[in-house]
Amino acid sequence: MTQTCRVRRHAQTTKHGVRGVFVILVSLALFAVLAAPAYAAKYGFTKVADSARDDFNPNSFTCASINNQGDIAFRAGRTSPDGLNSFDGIYRANADGSLTTIAEDPDRSRFGFLGNFPSINDLGDVSFAANLAPGFDQAVLRGNGTELTTIATTTEEFNFFGFDTSVNNSGEVAFKAELDNFDEGLFSGSGGEVTTHYLNSTDVFLDGQQVRFGGNDSRPSINNLGDIAFDETIQPAFDSGIFVGREGSFRTIAAPDPNRSVQEPVLNDEGTAAFETSFFDETGQFVTAIVKGNPLTTVADTTGPFGFFGFRPPAINNNGDVAFSAILDDDFPNTSIYVGPDPKKDRVIGTGDKLDGATTSNVSFCEEGLNDSGQVAFIARLDDPSAPEGRRTAVFRATPKK
Repeated sequence: MTQTCRVRRHAQTTKHGVRGVFVILVSLALFAVLAAPAYAAKYGFTKVADSARDDFNPNSFTCASINNQGDIAFRAGRTSPDGLNSFDGIYRANADGSLTTIAEDPDRSRFGFLGNFPSINDLGDVSFAANLAPGFDQAVLRGNGTELTTIATTTEEFNFFGFDTSVNNSGEVAFKAELDNFDEGLFSGSGGEVTTHYLNSTDVFLDGQQVRFGGNDSRPSINNLGDIAFDETIQPAFDSGIFVGREGSFRTIAAPDPNRSVQEPVLNDEGTAAFETSFFDETGQFVTAIVKGNPLTTVADTTGPFGFFGFRPPAINNNGDVAFSAILDDDFPNTSIYVGPDPKKDRVIGTGDKLDGATTSNVSFCEEGLNDSGQVAFIARLDDPSAPEGRRTAVFRATPKK
C-alpha cells in the first residue's frame, strides 16, 4: 500500500518551522499505520523450517499440513552426499521448535520418491505414499519419527496408489488405489487388514439407493469419527459429485451435475465438508467457488474480487472455519491466503509482503493447512539477497493474535 503525504513547508519563522516538523512527524506516523499490511496486526509468524538454515533444496517444498498441537508436516528434499543427486524427505516441524525426520533416504536405497501431500494427526503421526526403491513398487505409510508402519503396498493386492492420503487420530489412513485386477476404489487401514469402502465394479448404497461409483485416484479426507469424504463419478453418466461415508454406505454432499465440476473435499469432525467447485451461473458466467456445508453455502467465489485463476481446494477446521489461497482480479498473478471472503480483512499473507526479513515472491497453501486454533501453515518463497542465489524457501506457522 502506498500513501502520499504532502506537507506544507514553513520557513519564515522558527514557530512555523516547529509546526512543520510536528506535521511531518504526525504525517509519517499516520503513513506507518496506513502502510502496515492488515495481516501484521492479526497474525504472528513463526518460521519452522528454512531451506538455507536447514539444508533443504529451495525448490523441493510441496505441501504443509498442521495439527491441533501446532505441529506441521511437510515434504522437502536435500542434496545427496555426493553433491550431484537429491532425495525426498517427509518432516515434522514440532510446536516446540524442533524438527523431526519422518522418512528420509539419502542413499535412495529404500525410497525413489515420496508423495507431495503429507497428512498429520494430533498425535504427530504423518501419512504419505512412496515409490519404493529400487523398482517400481509403491507403499502407503504412516510414521511418527521413530518407526514407519506400512498400511498397504503394491507387492500384495494393489497395482498403484493415489499418492495423496489422509490420516485421523486413530491412525487410520484413507487412500484411493487400483487393485491388481484393475478395479479402482477407496480403502483405509491402520497397519493390519485393509478395509475396502467401495470398488468401481461393485454396487454401494448412496442415500439409500444402489449405485456404482466410477473410480479415480484423487485425495480422500478422513475425520476422527472414521467417515471419509471424497469426490467421485457415478456410472453410467460419470458426472462428478462429493460423497461421505464408509464401507459401502454413503450420503451425498454435492450431487453429480453435468454442468458442474468439483475438486477433492476436506472433512471435519462435525461432518462438514469444504471444497472447490466450478460452474456456469444463471447469467452464463463461469464461476469458481469455495463452498462448505450441507446444504452448501458459498465462502468465496469469482463473481467478486477473486480471480478465476488461483483458487485451490480449501482447508476446514472443526469450528467450520475455512482457509484458502486465491488470486485477486486486480493483483494477478500474486497469490495470497485468506480465511474468509473479504480480501482485506480476511487476508493472512501473500506475495509481496515482508516476512522473516525478506520479501515473499510466492506463497502456497494446502488442504490441511488450518487447525482448530485458527493457525495457518504455509510455504513461502522469499527473495533474500543474503541467501544462496538470492532466494530461499521456508515453512511458516501463522498464529492469530488475541
